[in-house]
Amino acid sequence: MSENIEGDDVSLWVASTPATDYPALIDDDTVYDLAVVGGGITGIVTAYEALARGLSVVIIEKDRLVEWTTGGTTAKLASQHYLIYDYLIGRHGRNAARAFADANQRGVDRVEQIGRSLGIDSEFARRDAYVYSRRGDTVDRMKAEVEAAASLGLPATFETTIDLPFDITGAVKFSGQAQFHPRKFLLPLAADVAARGGVIYEHTEATDILPGDPDVVVTRTTSGTGTGRIRARHVLQASGEPFWHREVFDGFLWLKMSYALAVRLKPGAAYPHSMYITTDDPMRTMRSATFEGAPVLIFGGESHEYDEATFDEAARHRALIDDVRRTFDVDRVLFRWLAGDYMPYDRMPYIGALPGYPTIHVVTGYRAWGLAWAMSAAQAIADDVTGTPVDWAAPFRLDRLAHPIPPAERVSGF
Repeated sequence: MSENIEGDDVSLWVASTPATDYPALIDDDTVYDLAVVGGGITGIVTAYEALARGLSVVIIEKDRLVEWTTGGTTAKLASQHYLIYDYLIGRHGRNAARAFADANQRGVDRVEQIGRSLGIDSEFARRDAYVYSRRGDTVDRMKAEVEAAASLGLPATFETTIDLPFDITGAVKFSGQAQFHPRKFLLPLAADVAARGGVIYEHTEATDILPGDPDVVVTRTTSGTGTGRIRARHVLQASGEPFWHREVFDGFLWLKMSYALAVRLKPGAAYPHSMYITTDDPMRTMRSATFEGAPVLIFGGESHEYDEATFDEAARHRALIDDVRRTFDVDRVLFRWLAGDYMPYDRMPYIGALPGYPTIHVVTGYRAWGLAWAMSAAQAIADDVTGTPVDWAAPFRLDRLAHPIPPAERVSGF
């Protein structure tokens, strides 16, 4: 049973910040410019960007803000997304690959810009990001990835040493990426949205969308005390899995589960300065953070495609705990958590309006690298709502859904 596993069953980010307390929707006759369904990073930042463009906005969250996928991340901000750019150039072309790279590099910078402008202390820190391997058969792939990324203007180099307690055969290094505390960034941002006239409802689940002029989002309180309606000229589904017309994404997305720990090392032990992920099996991801003024190690992995019949959270966390204790001088496991991410089979996110519904937008499929992506996607959606769509987002539009991906061309790995 999970009760016998070390660590509190909550993410570091949720454990180290206060819970939000926005009201549930009871009655609201306002016609908003934009209704955002989902209170994670995409939803909150889109509301922020919409307000900056003079739009009226409402956020609807079925639980509490930033407590699921964004609250369960390892909180790396990077344009480095595993080994991706050599693939993107080959499958989608150089223009799409460059748009992907630029959007994420801008996203990292946008977190820093907003934090500075609002005086938010989110533990934002510039860090190098590495994809490494301890095996010899991945070196050629890594060198190809460095060449591809560098050709797109990204700060990529090939390295053979890192600050982890083992040797490697090679690594792809992206300089000047970043890490942060997602809730320490997003909860003040949500408060700023509310202070500037945006409306936030928690414990309010969107159950349907009725297209019209305006569109209507049908809701119910998660406590079961009532139903409601939100009217808006545009609607954004920013809830990870689209709840309305979900079926159009069948054959385009799969759900990946990932697991993480926050551990305290023994006095004198060294914490990694940079951010890491490995191409090896089992996949592992690492970075340092702080808790109660002291350093902690975030150690994650055990990623797999979700299957209800075989899902075993406890076994995944035990495997992580066993491995981190073998690799590092662990004093105590503080926290353990999990998150689910939607993974597109063509490795490109979906950003834009649903085909046939120009006022109903979707953002999904970040491939577990949604933090930097969300910052740029939010701007793209806000620009769509104002009638000034951006050219860079064209490769990620949802018209790709008109062309099924043959099973042989679906990339189901990480």
